[in-house]
Amino acid sequence: MKVGPDLKGVTQRRGRPWLLRFIRSSQSVIRGGDTTAQTLFAQFKQQRMPDWSDLSETQITGILDWFAGNGPEQKEPDERGAELATAADVEHARRLFDGSERLTYGGTACGACHVVEERGVRAGGTLGPELTDTYRRFGDRALTLFLKRPCTGRAPESESTHYLAPEESFAIKGYLRRVAIDDSEGENP
Repeated sequence: MKVGPDLKGVTQRRGRPWLLRFIRSSQSVIRGGDTTAQTLFAQFKQQRMPDWSDLSETQITGILDWFAGNGPEQKEPDERGAELATAADVEHARRLFDGSERLTYGGTACGACHVVEERGVRAGGTLGPELTDTYRRFGDRALTLFLKRPCTGRAPESESTHYLAPEESFAIKGYLRRVAIDDSEGENP
């Protein structure tokens, strides 16, 4: 049962100062004659929103920032689509993949076992399968799930139950996408 307005996009519809006043005491804003507040109160059958006067401006701003960033639709870094990876993300992943940058949880770099071909150059180990076209074969969701765990039975050096930090997983997924795109563009001149 929907009681109040949908808050998606609220930071685009209303200014921050107005939202701050309304969240702290909606009834004060309504009684003060604010036409927007009065219209919303009437539209939603005079259902009172609780006052949040105990929240600091910083706390309310944090909530509004969350809404501005798509709130409940936000995804963990590793759940984001690989097409969103920036050039910096891809470069970071390249260093993680080849081992020139250490993984957060101390796991073995992907390139110790796997090879990729990037711009006509093959690099990496041969113990595991080649990963050049992995993104094209499996897609975003399968890679997201796969990268949540180590691809071998070898545990990271730490006692952590994690293999890759979510940001690392996202970056590597973006790197594998970039490698697959570069590879497919090379095939079709």
